[in-house]
Amino acid sequence: MTTTEFWKSYLKATNQKEENALYSGELVFEDSGFTGQTQLSLVLSGAKTATFTPLDVIEINLEPVPSRGEVYVVLDSKEEPCCIIELTDVNIVPLNEIPWDLARRDGENENLSDWQDKMREYLEDEADLCGFEAREDSKIVCEIFKVIYKK
Repeated sequence: MTTTEFWKSYLKATNQKEENALYSGELVFEDSGFTGQTQLSLVLSGAKTATFTPLDVIEINLEPVPSRGEVYVVLDSKEEPCCIIELTDVNIVPLNEIPWDLARRDGENENLSDWQDKMREYLEDEADLCGFEAREDSKIVCEIFKVIYKK
């Protein structure tokens, strides 16, 4: 099924008209140390309800900061659509101030310390790749979402 066909099936199932529906694009869950398919499994199971991106990466790539209400078609590793998510909240928080109740929404770690270690490694990798300085107080875009449609 194409992304367009999947989107149309979502619109039909939710009784929405295409001209009134918000479509923000496609999204693939990837992270170092985890395959996209593992991340996707966490999303589909409900264990993962947030994603975290360094603000520097968004700014360097000249992308807009995501905002509440955006709706994305989530693709699997074969670029097949498998669900649709809606951003329910977006916060920009320094890495060293992200609390466990927010970090646990990532769905991958058992405690804040493990999550922080993983995020520091991710931040350093992105900093090396994009050319910014990774710091303990680097601002992180925290996107909280919910799955609103599955195939």
